Amino acid sequence: MSSHSLHQSDWPWTNQQQDCISKTVNISTYPRISIITPSYNQGIFIEETIRSVLLQGYPNLEYIIIDGGSTDKTFDIINKYEPSIYYWVSEPDNGQTHAINKGLAKATGDIIAYINSDDYYLPGTLLKVAEHFHQFPDTDLLHGVCRYVNQQGEKIGEQFGDIQTLEEVLDLWDVWWKKRQFVQPEVFWTRRITEKIGLLKEELNFVMDYDYWCRIIQAGGLVRKIDSELSCFRFTEHQKSNQNLKVAAELLYLIQPLLWSSSTRISLQKRCLLQGNWLYQAVFLEQVKMSIQSNDRKQKRYAKLLKIILTSPQILFSSGFLNRIKFFSKKMFTG
Repeated sequence: MSSHSLHQSDWPWTNQQQDCISKTVNISTYPRISIITPSYNQGIFIEETIRSVLLQGYPNLEYIIIDGGSTDKTFDIINKYEPSIYYWVSEPDNGQTHAINKGLAKATGDIIAYINSDDYYLPGTLLKVAEHFHQFPDTDLLHGVCRYVNQQGEKIGEQFGDIQTLEEVLDLWDVWWKKRQFVQPEVFWTRRITEKIGLLKEELNFVMDYDYWCRIIQAGGLVRKIDSELSCFRFTEHQKSNQNLKVAAELLYLIQPLLWSSSTRISLQKRCLLQGNWLYQAVFLEQVKMSIQSNDRKQKRYAKLLKIILTSPQILFSSGFLNRIKFFSKKMFTG
């Protein structure tokens, strides 16, 4: 029994398309929306993803599926829906980001998004997105509420991001990791901003979406949001985002040059704070870990840490560092 079979009476397993769009309106009235699904061996979930896109009933949809040469039932499932798919291919590629970029190269829509083959859209999402861009054409990145679901598609939470500025998106510690982040399947953006910033970075394995949002905002892109559930992000046992340490390491690697570049337009105060947080997590705590693993004596360990502080005084701005000092000071005086 598949993990979603118990819920096939629910969306998107109904056969009835959404009837929220007038059949008498000319197709050109609606902006073209390009949706890209990268896939590899997700036969257990991809049909749900495909149906959630096609059953939107959106009249100017361009649906693109880039499969990496799956060896499970993915090929047969895609082939089943081929008449409604604008373009699809199943061939070896260089991974998820490469697949998305292949899709972007085929996309001609005014509005673009990608949804992975284990996530899915909720009813009426594409119409809500189109209506927003019609009302606010200067929007470059739009996000809504993302519903978190378990492997069976049952709701376990939700996320409504709150980021507009470059200072906010670069602040991993007090913004991104404090539940103000975007969740990828609820994000849509414009073709014009893609033409301005280019494709996703294929050298990134975990945070290519975060990098893209940063680049959109850094390029002056205007971020807006709608208070409505647009998509479902499914938690599964084997997804890449479960690798928290690797995700965090790639995020730190990505933002380091931005925090030290004079061309990054953030205030001096925020720059010092973010540099301090970065140094504390990526340098200071790593040194603590290595010293413990090397069985350094306390005196030697403290000397190494003092050297980091003296050579990188921004660390004194880090709340993590200051809390650490307070903790050890209290411990020292209370015995």
